[in-house]
Amino acid sequence: MPVLTSEYLKYNPKLPRILYHYCSIDAFLSIIQNKCIWLSDADTTNDTTELNYIFDNFSNVIDETLKNYGNRYSNELKNIIKKMSIEIINNLISKKAPISKFSKNFLCCFSESKDLLSQWRAYGNDGKGVAIGFNSSLLSQIDCDETYGFTKVIYSQKIIHSFLHAALDDRFMWAIDSSINHKTGDFDQIELISQIGMILISIWQEGFVFKHSSFSEEKEWRIYKNTKSTNYSVEDGIDAYGYAGFLDGIFSNNDKYMGRFTRSQLKYRSTNDNIRLYFEIGFESCREKMIKQIILGPKCRINILDLKLLLTQNKYIDNIESKEIEIIKTNSPYI
Repeated sequence: MPVLTSEYLKYNPKLPRILYHYCSIDAFLSIIQNKCIWLSDADTTNDTTELNYIFDNFSNVIDETLKNYGNRYSNELKNIIKKMSIEIINNLISKKAPISKFSKNFLCCFSESKDLLSQWRAYGNDGKGVAIGFNSSLLSQIDCDETYGFTKVIYSQKIIHSFLHAALDDRFMWAIDSSINHKTGDFDQIELISQIGMILISIWQEGFVFKHSSFSEEKEWRIYKNTKSTNYSVEDGIDAYGYAGFLDGIFSNNDKYMGRFTRSQLKYRSTNDNIRLYFEIGFESCREKMIKQIILGPKCRINILDLKLLLTQNKYIDNIESKEIEIIKTNSPYI
């Protein structure tokens, strides 16, 4: 669960019993036969504001924050703080900042809705695929350390506005006060940049919780992993985060076990004439409890007997008469 969102918004959405993952038949077979789900690179989603939407109206929020400080600080200092903050955010978003330059974010997305036409069109191969109904309680157990998150997405700009003020106002005041010499009125600019940078980075790291309101009908929940290199090097007097952690640290074989789940090394596939990074979360040890429903899309041609044989052979159910996994045909008349 995201730390700041939980703290400042008291955000604890009710977890539904089942969450649905819409996919093509090829993806469905991969999930069933390999007993795993994929977390894919968030930079290649269909949302151009992915992970950064939280800062969409930041300029207005920082203006309000600084205005609320009244005469506590000079207008000159307020202007410096605003310019500094926006520059830090732009560097994070554009990946010029070291912490974001060598950072990757991975997502696996689910929906509360089991039969949503827009989902069939966008993710279910235009209705030819299926929606896999996963046991959400098991999915939530993948939220196993601070680099993983499992949450329902927030689409409200009003809530984002409230969250930013809760995360900024008091913390910025503390950062500013701690950098000021109250005897002379001078301030330590390096200290101020450092303090404000840490605050904004902590907010940036919660960007996976928020999306544009145009996606709201998806009622999305997501599993998220942030990866950033822990290697640190100094070249030509410049400190920079390295990338080697992606190859031998973050995704090493020595660090792949996650309770009831396993994690693969970093993998690559071709999508739309591009390379897309992903890794697998394996659920073989709990596969018989992982899937609760399978919804067949409006254009899906899967034979029910064939599907039950597939599930039986891969040990999701004991036999083809089992009712443990409910198989449902969509009600959508889409053709």
